[in-house]
Amino acid sequence: MYLKIVSLHFNIEKMKKILYFSAIICLFAGCQAQKGLVSVDKETNEIVLSKGQSCEIEFITNASTGYWWQLVNENEVNIVKSVGDRYVSNAPKGMVGASSHRFWKFEAVEKGTQTLHFVYARDKVDEAIRTRDVTITVK
Repeated sequence: MYLKIVSLHFNIEKMKKILYFSAIICLFAGCQAQKGLVSVDKETNEIVLSKGQSCEIEFITNASTGYWWQLVNENEVNIVKSVGDRYVSNAPKGMVGASSHRFWKFEAVEKGTQTLHFVYARDKVDEAIRTRDVTITVK
């Protein structure tokens, strides 16, 4: 009986150590996945990056309206490059017409300061119903 209790205690202690180290590894891996990701200052619409860092710019959008956010001066911008985007919806599954969040990701590639000019429009930029300028500085 004593051997079973000692064996059980040993296994519990061993499992605690395994769980503890697993949690540390997961925490470290999660921090590494977000390393270098910078968000826009929502009050100033400015971002300061180091070369190689990434940032995400968040937009609220509603695809059912036919409007979408467009970067209209992409050909003029050379200090960052677009490296992807993702959409996140908080609406219940199957709900049509709800807004969603678009996160547009950029990576800093050259030093300098430039402004990204975004418009919320259908096909023609001159019919934009909203605009947003984001100034990026790469050091």
